[in-house]
Amino acid sequence: MMCAVVIAAGCRAPAPPVVAPATAPRPAPDLPVTPVTGLEPDYRTLPTLDPTTTNAADVATAPPGYRAVSEEVCRREAAARAPAALVLSREGVDDAADALGCTSPETQPVRRLGHELRTHLAAVARNRAALQALEYYFQMADAEGREELARASLGTLDQLRVIVRKAKADGLRVPVDPDDLDRQRGTVLGLLGQADLAAKAVDIELKRRLGVPAATIERLRPTGTFAVSATPVKLDLAVQTALEERGDLRALRAAYLDLSSETLESAREILRGSIPGLHRPITSRPTPSSLAKLARRRMPSVPDAAALAEVAILRQQLFDVIADRERTAADEVRETAAAVDAQGKQVGLARWRADQLIKKAADAKGKGPLVELPAELEALRARAEVVAAVMTWHQGRVRLDAAQGLLGGE
Repeated sequence: MMCAVVIAAGCRAPAPPVVAPATAPRPAPDLPVTPVTGLEPDYRTLPTLDPTTTNAADVATAPPGYRAVSEEVCRREAAARAPAALVLSREGVDDAADALGCTSPETQPVRRLGHELRTHLAAVARNRAALQALEYYFQMADAEGREELARASLGTLDQLRVIVRKAKADGLRVPVDPDDLDRQRGTVLGLLGQADLAAKAVDIELKRRLGVPAATIERLRPTGTFAVSATPVKLDLAVQTALEERGDLRALRAAYLDLSSETLESAREILRGSIPGLHRPITSRPTPSSLAKLARRRMPSVPDAAALAEVAILRQQLFDVIADRERTAADEVRETAAAVDAQGKQVGLARWRADQLIKKAADAKGKGPLVELPAELEALRARAEVVAAVMTWHQGRVRLDAAQGLLGGE
């Protein structure tokens, strides 16, 4: 009877110990009820900056020099330094060496699949890193372009201010209020400072992503023609490219194709960390066209019934996730393509306005500074709008390339 008691006691799992929290949760703060009050600060507590006596160098310090960087160099260097891709690539090299005969024949399928999956997932990481860097790249080009034109506007505006004040002092009637010109100068100084700050912030971020030492005093300088294509995106081709080239879809299809009892655990472990949607329930299950050919391949026989059931479950999950990912990829391409086409029209409108105002400034030549300089100011503002529109289009273009999985090449 004693033995029975001991056996019965041994069959029971011990109750898990109750772990008391290290510290009691912090109570909610007792915030007082308050009437609605104004949020505008007291001007006496704020600094003031007179735009009539402030120099451009006081709000935007020019860098000591520049380091040229092209779009392709930016893409390639950022992709090559993607941290996740580096880890996956190192693991993939080990798998490839093992698959070439360094391990037993039983483990070679596992190594081969692991190498293939890590290769595709590394391409995903490189594609993502390249996109982020290129977005900063064109933000830098936008900020630098606007800063240059703001400096030019400031010079033109200062010439106009001097001429208008002298004419007014001489008793002449002028079509521009000198005080209004002073306020315009304050606006231009603000725009110059914002553009300079944006360029400095993006420069820091871009240097880190490209592996440029942080102590490099020269600012990175985007180079290129920054041409914009007026041809609409070929949507069907872009969608097809995404379905064929995206690394996440390639990884899922590789796992679907080569799934077996031997590769089950390896595939699940690799995909779990890199593709969170693998275990998410999918309600809609359209059959991906790309799986029609894959389904015809005969799956290797699985001798163990439990393993076969596990393979069937993961295989169905892969099927569902691929269907969902293909739809998501196609939708991403459609959205980014629509944005590129729409922004291309914005570029066209901005260019038209700039053309008109540049012509107006050219026609004003010889008509006196009170006509020439305001026309030149209008043209400079319009050119700044062109720069902003063009760089926004390029950011949309690289997002479209990323949606197709085209930025991750080494």
